[in-house]
Amino acid sequence: ASAFFVTQTLRGLSRDGRTVIASVHQPSSEVFELFDQLYLLSGGKTFFARAGFPCPALRNPSDHFLRCINSDFDKVKATLKGSMKLRFEASDDPLEKTTTAEAIRTLTDFYRTSQQCYAAKERVDEISKVKGTVLDSGGSQASFLMQSYTLTKRSFINMSRDFGYYWLRLLIYVVVTVCIGTIYLNIGTSYNSILARGSCASFVFGFVTFMSIGGFPSFVEDMKVFQRERLNGHYGVTAFVIGNTISAMPFLIMITFISGTICYFMVRLHPGLEHYLFFVLCLYASVTVVESLMMAIASIVPNFLMGIIIGAGIQGIFMLVSGYFRLPNDIPKPVWRYPMSYISFHFWAL
Repeated sequence: ASAFFVTQTLRGLSRDGRTVIASVHQPSSEVFELFDQLYLLSGGKTFFARAGFPCPALRNPSDHFLRCINSDFDKVKATLKGSMKLRFEASDDPLEKTTTAEAIRTLTDFYRTSQQCYAAKERVDEISKVKGTVLDSGGSQASFLMQSYTLTKRSFINMSRDFGYYWLRLLIYVVVTVCIGTIYLNIGTSYNSILARGSCASFVFGFVTFMSIGGFPSFVEDMKVFQRERLNGHYGVTAFVIGNTISAMPFLIMITFISGTICYFMVRLHPGLEHYLFFVLCLYASVTVVESLMMAIASIVPNFLMGIIIGAGIQGIFMLVSGYFRLPNDIPKPVWRYPMSYISFHFWAL
């Protein structure tokens, strides 16, 4: 019923002086009858529907036409014959006596010499001689601010409804930071606690931010929608990035402040509001950088498995030159100290 309604609407548009080209797959008889002209495509070739193979009585014409040109039926029959699971009985259907390739060849040869083919060529020539203006792509009629607002709102709703986007990551962050807090519980300020503090900070800014890779599959799905809508001229790259960034901010702030607060007060890092805010904001900045990094990778590598591997590799290198596993002054200067350690956000966070 939905397909029938949509096709009726398109048919109404065509009656208002528009040309409507639609792709339809195995429609019902009611929908099929609404179309004015029919072209059947197989391997990029065009066919004339009524050439050579009449439609049997009580069969849906669209099913019959597709059956004529779909080579998958030959593969199925060959497989069943080979497994001896199909017994072929005598039939009047001409398709049972020929292969799909032969049927396609018969149809194309018939069409090339038919009156319909000549009439179509003449009509195309007539249309080609008509002088007209070149249609320019109008693009989106919405302003840049409206585009950004709409994308931000849509992205925020999508993120809030998808449990795996940020809610699951919030849960994991809380569990991990509670584990960190219990292991480094009330670490103190003695000389012996210096190494433990460094280890705690390295884990928080290294492995905790590492978990942001989990959002990569969602980024890949967003990129698919973005590419399609951008080609349609709805909005550009800047509006998409702004919308995605602003909509993610409340979730990232919530995740980092909750997990950062748990870690900060369980470990008993330096007391004072300034120290606390600096620690949490550093964690927020690090997570935001990882989110942006994964979004950049998603725009280059559409395969989410390959993207996760590449993102993990890049973060692994950044962690290596962060100044914890080897002190900053001891890192080899060519490449690793300059520029890798200065590119690494872990280096600045620590």
